[in-house]
Amino acid sequence: MNARSILDHWQDSGALDQPGYRRALLALHLAPDAERWRRLAALLLLISGALCLLAGTVMVFASNWLTWPRLARVGVAEAGWLALLAWAFLARPDSDGRRWALFAVAAMSGIWLAVIGQTYQTGADAWQLFALWAALALPWALLADFAPLWGLWIVIASLALQLWLPHAPWRPALSSWGLFDEANLPLIGFWLAALALAERLQSAAAPWTARILPRLLGLGLALLLTIQASMVLAGAHQHVFGLSAASSNPVILILWLACVVAALYFYLQRRDLLLLALPLFSVWVAVLAWVIGSAHGDNWLYPVSILAIGGLGAIGWWLHARHQQWQAASQPALMEAAQ
Repeated sequence: MNARSILDHWQDSGALDQPGYRRALLALHLAPDAERWRRLAALLLLISGALCLLAGTVMVFASNWLTWPRLARVGVAEAGWLALLAWAFLARPDSDGRRWALFAVAAMSGIWLAVIGQTYQTGADAWQLFALWAALALPWALLADFAPLWGLWIVIASLALQLWLPHAPWRPALSSWGLFDEANLPLIGFWLAALALAERLQSAAAPWTARILPRLLGLGLALLLTIQASMVLAGAHQHVFGLSAASSNPVILILWLACVVAALYFYLQRRDLLLLALPLFSVWVAVLAWVIGSAHGDNWLYPVSILAIGGLGAIGWWLHARHQQWQAASQPALMEAAQ
């Protein structure tokens, strides 16, 4: 639990008045000052500039595609990539400018590949473009060790995986199981591996800005697994995907339950409230899907609505109780740090 949350809890409970709250913020260097506002403004301008530069590059090619000769298109794309690489090389090491420059270099690699493919009509499949883009972006992600760049790489690799699956050589042998059409096991496995690696490399005490990537991965996994499990429990999975879905239903439910139990255990230990809420809400949505699938007629509409509201309230109350408990357990450490 971070110090700011504990101070907010003390102020809300009346244990700390406003002057004391202000002095504690100053003593722990948590209060915003002119220097922090300048750094924030500089960072926002840097991020906006990098994104606008990438968007402007795409628009330059879109608006001049028919008027430029082939060599000019490829040359401009290569010149832009080299300019971004020079920016990353000249930027101060371990600075935000260098990290966002490497982000732009990785993103520009995909633009460069797309320009070459469209200019010379290489005939490559879409998955080959994204796979090569992921391969070219991986060294920059390793060099920068930057969460937004890793997020970009995961998106690119996920698209490459999804586009490659229809062409996988082993797909016909496994298509009778329906696990790659209905359950999307390769993507789930890739996201699970990425989440496990992100959690292993990051501390539970890391600030919330450093934990955005694992939380987004957890949200994506929760959505993907919850939708599949809810369709199975509601009896709609076979209706949507056909008779082949019947064989994959048990695997989907087992995988979903395993992920729910693992997330509940792990994030109770980590004391991550957001990622702890995801499996709880996933279970509740699946329970409601089973109730709706089992009920018949409009007479169940109001009881199910009341059940849904009551369950959400109970989950919220339990999470709030855990949050207060974790705050109380973190108070001695905060008092020691303040002294």
